[in-house]
Amino acid sequence: MTKQLYDYWFVQFDFPNEEGKPYKSSGGEMVWNEKFKREIPKGWKASMLAEEIELQYGFPFSTELFTEQVTSVPVVRIRDILDNSVSAYTTEEVSERYLLQKQDLLIGMDGNFHINYWTDNVSYLNQRSVRLRAKNSSNVSIVQAKYDIQPYIKAKEERAKGSTVGHLSDKDMKDLYVLVCPNKKLREKFDSILSMIVKSRNEITFLTKQRDELLPLLMNGQITIE
Repeated sequence: MTKQLYDYWFVQFDFPNEEGKPYKSSGGEMVWNEKFKREIPKGWKASMLAEEIELQYGFPFSTELFTEQVTSVPVVRIRDILDNSVSAYTTEEVSERYLLQKQDLLIGMDGNFHINYWTDNVSYLNQRSVRLRAKNSSNVSIVQAKYDIQPYIKAKEERAKGSTVGHLSDKDMKDLYVLVCPNKKLREKFDSILSMIVKSRNEITFLTKQRDELLPLLMNGQITIE
């Protein structure tokens, strides 16, 4: 749903105008934008990613202090991004600036540049990953930012194949641009959908855990279904 809305609003530019009609298809004025090398709706602009979205790189945790025992500091590594999991904990003290929040966008910066939304408020980000967080002052949602920058990140990942290991740099991130729409309602719509995505993922995780705990008990007869 988010991808369809993004394409409709930010690629075709047929978001609802003031009359509720598709903007571009109804004759909405378009102007050339040099940064994106295409026409965009009048009143829109191109802005550097870092001006609209808060960037924070991960903390250089010591691998010697990693443990499988659950502690108060779950560590999110590149390998964990795609499936919203945590595979390591640490006893190391770390600043709250590295603490993740629900709806943050995480990007791995080595090898495969995994991109995914995060779903809890208790984990900390490891080095060589970056988290993107929507600024309250911006009209750019984290969903829109993902779709704006994903093609460029994936293109860099493809170009890196065949070499040793691909890397994203701070300069790569700060060279990215996003579209800025003057209508805050577009961001509010995306934020609402992202909230539902995160809620659904957390429910799936909870139900999967319940299934994995109950199924062996059902199979060996320790519990039955009346």
